[in-house]
Amino acid sequence: MANFVYGDSCISGDDKYVIAQFRHDAPMGWVAELRAFLVKDELKYKYFQPERHRVVANKPLWRRVRAGVERAEITIVDPFEYQDRVLFDLQESGAEPGYDFDDRVVFELTSNALIEDSPLRAAQMSQFDWLANDFDTGTPEGFSTQQIKHRIGGRRRDAVVTAARAHAMVSPSEKWDLIRLCGGFDMPNMMERLAIIRRMGRVFDVEHAKSVVLLNEFHDRIAEAAQMPWLRTLDGSRRMVTEEKSEAIDHIQGADIAAGWAVDTLMLTNGDYPTLALQFAWVSVNGVVVPG
Repeated sequence: MANFVYGDSCISGDDKYVIAQFRHDAPMGWVAELRAFLVKDELKYKYFQPERHRVVANKPLWRRVRAGVERAEITIVDPFEYQDRVLFDLQESGAEPGYDFDDRVVFELTSNALIEDSPLRAAQMSQFDWLANDFDTGTPEGFSTQQIKHRIGGRRRDAVVTAARAHAMVSPSEKWDLIRLCGGFDMPNMMERLAIIRRMGRVFDVEHAKSVVLLNEFHDRIAEAAQMPWLRTLDGSRRMVTEEKSEAIDHIQGADIAAGWAVDTLMLTNGDYPTLALQFAWVSVNGVVVPG
């Protein structure tokens, strides 16, 4: 599917949620080579990792694998950063643990923060103004923070996955495009608007169907704000966000390798994001680009 971006995810030992993505035009021949070398019908990091030494020993193959993996774009959501902020705000307000709040309250507030710090916040605005200070008015039906949480499953885990996928759809470098697109000033021409909206297309590995429904609605709301409500009709039955099984899609299999690679790097470097950023096309953490 032209212009789509393909992604897969992995969870680190300290609960960081990592999505790796490849653009549709990324060369993926290395995936088939590595799959054949490992004698597997489907390429996954769990098959690659124990055989890594053999791949490294095959220097031509190793060069191609490294060059391929380095094209991945890495999106990370760290829920504990949000949890720490929640705890700090509670303590600053004078709330006492065990009396004014417990773990359930902290988890609930952390889920709220994950959603509200993601690009989905734009879809909570009647005018999609990313720069506004007041996010409590004009919220479209079904897109308040509480409604989003209910629709995606209600758990913190659901909020993590959905927020990460939203960040993956709208990278930090692409947020300015959405500001121009939906902010009511310096709006691009129709063809530029169409290109920006189409770049939001994603194909994820099968994992979280409820987030797919919500993210497609998010895409539709962006199209409406960009004065292109007819886009959904034009695209017909094709939705801009889908989940597909990875067996026949080399891009998703490659993303599985890149996501596992990123998690191992984080574990080996004690979570050093700048080191991780040196190994990939770009890395963002909770919506902020990490310089490499």
